[in-house]
Amino acid sequence: METLDQYVMKTLDNLEAWPYPSLPLKRDNKNLFLGSGNASNVAGIFAKKFGGNAVSVANYKEYLSSRHASDFASISIINASGGKDGINMASFLKQNGFNFNLMTCNPNPPAGEFLPKENIFIFPSFNEPPTYNVSTYASMIYAIMKENVGDIKENIKNLELPDLRKYKFIFFISEDKYELPAIMSARKVGESLAGLGSAGEGLSTAQHGMLLHANDDRLDFCMNCDTGTKNVYKIKMDSYLGLIMCAYYIIGKNQTSSDMENIMKNYTSNAQKLGWKFNKVW
Repeated sequence: METLDQYVMKTLDNLEAWPYPSLPLKRDNKNLFLGSGNASNVAGIFAKKFGGNAVSVANYKEYLSSRHASDFASISIINASGGKDGINMASFLKQNGFNFNLMTCNPNPPAGEFLPKENIFIFPSFNEPPTYNVSTYASMIYAIMKENVGDIKENIKNLELPDLRKYKFIFFISEDKYELPAIMSARKVGESLAGLGSAGEGLSTAQHGMLLHANDDRLDFCMNCDTGTKNVYKIKMDSYLGLIMCAYYIIGKNQTSSDMENIMKNYTSNAQKLGWKFNKVW
């Protein structure tokens, strides 16, 4: 099983050559994007590009309960596998009379039964181990943002690699504009590195509390910002995808064989317990 950093480089080598779907989205403050896990953060990046709002699996039903189809210019589910929580979202939207799109990397998405084929948009990706979602979400972000892949590769080539295991907690702090990459990176630590705590916030939020406490066991991973704290690792890139891929590369370089064994064993068990359907895409 390859580590996260290997998928980062493989993905970057293919992003510019992959074909992407033509999306029927126009910038409008009435667009809505839904997602779960890191897909909810990718949904937030879609909202930054096209306007509107992003909501997560935790609150989409409440958000939509007092709204009508006419309130939205578009509704899109962001879901790499086209399954799992995406099935429930698609079912709910159809039952309540909402028209919607599905943005997925699965050519045979289980959620596809709830909407016309012309509303399903398939993004290219590699088969990846569960929880990785490097190529899937990178493909979606690149398709809409078209950020410079060469700059990202060059930045990664020049990274000094920190030993994340020296710390007990990794705090990703970003320039406020890039809070979503910080949140995505923190989640990826939790998904990929056993025993490490993590969180991600924009600088304005971080300054309210956590940065006020000295902590020798914490690494402050600063994305385009300065914290003035003790243990700091800095990345500077004016790029959503670039910040994500740099962080994922570093996380991958810190993965161990036991981390990867845990991912395969526990994901399969959890998927069975929760009854997830995704027509295997990894």
